[in-house]
Amino acid sequence: MTDIPVIGANGLNMPALGFGTFELDEETIGRVLPGAIELGYRHIDTAQIYRNEAAVGKAVAESGIDRSEFFLTTKVWVDRFAPEDLLASVQGSLERLGTDYVDLLLLHWPLFGGRGMNPTLEALMRARREGMARHIGISNFNIDHTEQAVAFCGEGQLMTNQVEYHVYLGQERLRRVLARHNLVLTAYMPLAKAHTVNDPVLWQIGEQYGKTAAQVALRWLVEQDRVAAIPATSNPHHAAANIDIFDFSLSKADQESIAGLDKNRRICNPDGLSPAWDD
Repeated sequence: MTDIPVIGANGLNMPALGFGTFELDEETIGRVLPGAIELGYRHIDTAQIYRNEAAVGKAVAESGIDRSEFFLTTKVWVDRFAPEDLLASVQGSLERLGTDYVDLLLLHWPLFGGRGMNPTLEALMRARREGMARHIGISNFNIDHTEQAVAFCGEGQLMTNQVEYHVYLGQERLRRVLARHNLVLTAYMPLAKAHTVNDPVLWQIGEQYGKTAAQVALRWLVEQDRVAAIPATSNPHHAAANIDIFDFSLSKADQESIAGLDKNRRICNPDGLSPAWDD
């Protein structure tokens, strides 16, 4: 079993590598997640809109591992952002997950309209006060939205901004803002929807270490300060490969080569949800 380093920021203790469940249905979760847990994954990321929280909870419960060993994240969907709806939806998530609390509760997308996000952020903090979540954070917030959220909640209250981040999307400006507020950047789509798999630059670097291009791409992320990655996969072999990245380190020359891959290439950009991105 692989021991995964833990990121600590604002009192957060989150494994730097997690198992993402985006686009995985309950049958797939039931087939893949138990094996991933055996490999050493303890940070598991889900969301209300993924409709797989129950399968995640079942895999955790049936693992035989104490709940306290896991770091569970879920996200509130935008149609539950009204304060009274948010709290009820979180209770529903807890019931599906079969747990009394989540380790991290996120707002899935920024939805700034009417009174803005402040009532929703207040409800998010209330969920934490009431013990439904140990930590809270945001997802897909741009720089301006992040600054507004931190200003309202206060320094040290939000733990992370979960955003798309990979070798083709540098996120340098956002990373500087998150670092200033001591927030973790949690990288979803860290393999750029498998586009890294055949990248010749990453393959050339990987050959030095006996690693694949995808493993190099993940290693590049988790070597950075306050960065976690949550690759999703339906393939048990890929789950095993993704966690096998903690026995080598990239050189400065490697990092410079990878920096040259940044094309400001964004994959997740849904109409009606995406904010005005900073890049």
